[in-house]
Amino acid sequence: MKQYKYNLDKSTKKFVCPKCNKKTFVKLVEFKTGNYLSDEFGRCDRETNCRYHSTPKSEFKNFYEVKYIAPAEPSLHDYNLVIQSGRNYKQNNFIQFLNSVFTIDEVKNAVSKYLIGTSKHWNGATIFWQIDENEKVRHGKVMLFNFETGKRQKRANGKAYISSVRSILKLQNFNLNQCLFGLHLINETNQKTCAVVESEKTAVIMSVFKPQYTWVATGMKGGFKYENLKPIKEYKIIAFPDKTEYNDWNDKAIHLNAVGFNITLTPQVSIQKKRKVL
Repeated sequence: MKQYKYNLDKSTKKFVCPKCNKKTFVKLVEFKTGNYLSDEFGRCDRETNCRYHSTPKSEFKNFYEVKYIAPAEPSLHDYNLVIQSGRNYKQNNFIQFLNSVFTIDEVKNAVSKYLIGTSKHWNGATIFWQIDENEKVRHGKVMLFNFETGKRQKRANGKAYISSVRSILKLQNFNLNQCLFGLHLINETNQKTCAVVESEKTAVIMSVFKPQYTWVATGMKGGFKYENLKPIKEYKIIAFPDKTEYNDWNDKAIHLNAVGFNITLTPQVSIQKKRKVL
């Protein structure tokens, strides 16, 4: 495989972007030395609003060297963590919000299907577990919602409360390899249509409104890609991208359909017009 001489810095350190002047810039580092390249080389994390991405084009011919590296096995969480988190629902803001919208039975069914957990990291926090088609626990995303509005709770600086189980447990060598949220459900149903959204919250809520589909979520903007969608390739896929991601998802869907997928895009506004809880 190709081993690039330069990689994006994998630490959490961010710098000021040369284009948008936001502290969301990830610098390029030399693979062998770990030293940063010049300040202009790197990528802005604001994928939708900025899109700045610069590489040392003058050295493009020698940008990579061919070397085989065996892919690292993905790290997994113990399933007991999922079981242990399935309690204290009265202290879970997201579930309390669901209780204000749906019946008790509808909420119990949704929580049970998606194995929604409760975290003590923040008072009222929720865990969205990513469990793959083999029932392996890939990731635990920790979020804090407002129990009245269902919106993400934000800090004074405007950033949402988001963390992960691996960060909370300080698992330094955890090799994260994410999958779709709700992917495990394809083993529990005969339905042949999967609905894909970005937000875990949307997937859970829409599973109540439209149970005829298996609802899954990418969990992030860049999650609508071949690697994540491969396990549901044989399904009819209806994708509901966020408004700002429609063009990007549409471009990816065209390429994916060319290699055997069956993806149809529908603007997410069609969901929001029906219900105002999203």
